[in-house]
Amino acid sequence: MKKTIPVSILLSSLMLTMFFGCKKTSTPAVDPCLNTTITITNSVTATVPCESTPSGSITITASGSTGFTYNKNGGAYQSSNTFTGLAAGVYTMGAKDANGCTKTQVVSVGNATAGPNFTNVKSIVSSKCGNCHLNGGNDGSVNLDADCSIVAKWDRINVRCVSQGNMPPQGLTATQKAQITAWVNAGHKFSD
Repeated sequence: MKKTIPVSILLSSLMLTMFFGCKKTSTPAVDPCLNTTITITNSVTATVPCESTPSGSITITASGSTGFTYNKNGGAYQSSNTFTGLAAGVYTMGAKDANGCTKTQVVSVGNATAGPNFTNVKSIVSSKCGNCHLNGGNDGSVNLDADCSIVAKWDRINVRCVSQGNMPPQGLTATQKAQITAWVNAGHKFSD
């Protein structure tokens, strides 16, 4: 007698064969950033205090990949790697390559060093104006505690200390007057 296999077993066997025999396989996606090491270097220009527009800048350069774009503090990426008009402060600079791999670096912009002419004038103010215009003194509505106050009052310092010569009450030497004049003529800025 011929033995027959029930249809349900045949169908089950066929389905198992189809399921396992025709199984679609896929390769897991490879992370394009897995073997990418981005390095960022930077060049910083300090900002000059007491200017109406901040003058600091950061230029970042990325290496380790290609097709870089750059951003500052998580903003939009741009093709330029130079960021200008920066005030003193801390910035998070970013670089992104063509594959979307990113790297960030914290960069500080400081204040520029005072120029020699300003330094001379500040020394004169510190030694000669203490009773009236420093340490909270506000004689004639002028306080010179802050560097930017000295810069802002350059014309008054020049007139009262050099042109009229009636301030400070104890007077200035010819050398001190010449130092104020040199600063005024140089542009009367913090950086002069």
